[in-house]
Amino acid sequence: MKIGKLEKIFVNRRKEAEKSIKIAERLFRQIDLSNVKKVLEVGCGIGVVSSYLAKRYGWNVTGIDLDPEQIERAKKDNTENEYLRFFEADVTQLPFEDREFDMILSFDVLHHICNWDKALNEIGRVLRPKGFYILDDITLVRFTARIFKNWGVFAVDDITGHLIGNDFEIIYREKPVINIFLRHFSVVSQKKSN
Repeated sequence: MKIGKLEKIFVNRRKEAEKSIKIAERLFRQIDLSNVKKVLEVGCGIGVVSSYLAKRYGWNVTGIDLDPEQIERAKKDNTENEYLRFFEADVTQLPFEDREFDMILSFDVLHHICNWDKALNEIGRVLRPKGFYILDDITLVRFTARIFKNWGVFAVDDITGHLIGNDFEIIYREKPVINIFLRHFSVVSQKKSN
């Protein structure tokens, strides 16, 4: 699902990118990054987080987004970094080889995807064994999520349950409540070796 103009203005603010970078750095402390070389950022927007990761860690980072305007801007703003590439792509149909990435990140993306389970299956397909999937997102609290389940709405336990059922181990999870309806959550998971 593409985001609207108002949300695009909001998510493209420097402050939002800095928030995602801080979250990523905090979650990175839960894992060993020594074997990470190739990274995929799902829903990269204009590429600020992808660019930071490539510069800070020297990783080969691929950013994907469903919105062609976001990808064009990401490419335009990041012409000098050889470790960075951007593609317009749908996370439910990733154009990558099996086991291509060492780590996959998504920040505030999954709640936009009605077929989130299909997206998680694709993430599992392109992630190598022992690779990491890190996500940070918002969802409805469990009771409310059950009411809207037929609309693709999920609860945190739906996400972690799907990951566990598809050969992932949950390394770290946090789920503070924002209010009586919404929950913000972070999950660090590792794909088991096959």
